Amino acid sequence: MKCGTYTLRGQLTLPMTEPQRKALFNGSFTKNFKVKDVQIFPSGVVNNDTLLILHFDDELKVAMDASDNGQFGWAATDALAQDWSYVDPDHIIVQDLFITALAAAPGNVNYVIKLEQVKTSMPEAILDEVKNQLQS
Repeated sequence: MKCGTYTLRGQLTLPMTEPQRKALFNGSFTKNFKVKDVQIFPSGVVNNDTLLILHFDDELKVAMDASDNGQFGWAATDALAQDWSYVDPDHIIVQDLFITALAAAPGNVNYVIKLEQVKTSMPEAILDEVKNQLQS
């Protein structure tokens, strides 16, 4: 059941030494989140080749890796402004969201993440959290 939509936006300074944590846990295991869309774009005239990874754990990621089940969203932009993004539709965020960005050179990158709050049962939330912990 849909409970509302939210937007997270900000700017990351690269290179990153630890992922950025977005505290989404609201004390209720039955109101959780799904990422519906993620976009990144440069902060200035010079566009730096940049990758962005959404993940469940607090480990800094070193590459986009679809075989890493702890990663569930990816976005990229390059010097030609050829942007793309993909979010695994089968994820539920019960606790917090972590963001890692990688770039070819130091600089800043902006991001916009669209979230949908979803209602789950307590057993579903527990299963999703176990799945997220096992995947990380």
